[in-house]
Amino acid sequence: MRNIEFIFGLLGSITGALLFFPQVIVSFRTKKTGDIAWFAILIGLLNGFLWVVYGLLRKDPFIYGTNSLLFVGALLLLTLKVKYK
Repeated sequence: MRNIEFIFGLLGSITGALLFFPQVIVSFRTKKTGDIAWFAILIGLLNGFLWVVYGLLRKDPFIYGTNSLLFVGALLLLTLKVKYK
């Protein structure tokens, strides 16, 4: 049973961490970010930051590692939003 929990946790973490990257790729290719809500990016940044802090406090690299990727994806999207507005 423990292996199933690990697999679901791993898959959930990976998909969550990659959440912003498809939009980052599209925004980079098209140079358009007008349809992306600022609020969604800010929530993504805050979410990633809070999870990273939580993972660091718990000393859990699984949590802070995957959520660092989420934070980077949101940060890249924010950068593109500012650059192409």
